Amino acid sequence: MFLLEDLFDVKDIDQDGKKFDNVSRIQALSQTYNLELTLDVNTEVYPMKVFDRFSMAIASTLRKDGAPDEGSYDQSGFESHADDFEYVMYGKVFRHHQKHGDPDMSVFVSFGGLLMHLRGDEG
Repeated sequence: MFLLEDLFDVKDIDQDGKKFDNVSRIQALSQTYNLELTLDVNTEVYPMKVFDRFSMAIASTLRKDGAPDEGSYDQSGFESHADDFEYVMYGKVFRHHQKHGDPDMSVFVSFGGLLMHLRGDEG
């Protein structure tokens, strides 16, 4: 089960200049929920261009049965959500921001140094 699943359109890449050779910071907008996404992507592994469209899902576990992960990558060969995607990142939410009574929310996630900021209306 996914906490979020949507299609995103890449609007800009490295808006503030390129900082690392193999990493780009993309800005994208979701089609269904109108969420703004800023995401660091290893473009050597998963190249992206402006106007690309990609599917993104956020899950609390990679296990398809919904059971919690063990905290490390499962190499047992059992089916997982990772099998359904070309590029998978594992990270931790380090900040969630929402003012009381304001539907606008921000979620910040770190993927071992690569960052994600997801912003939009929680409704």
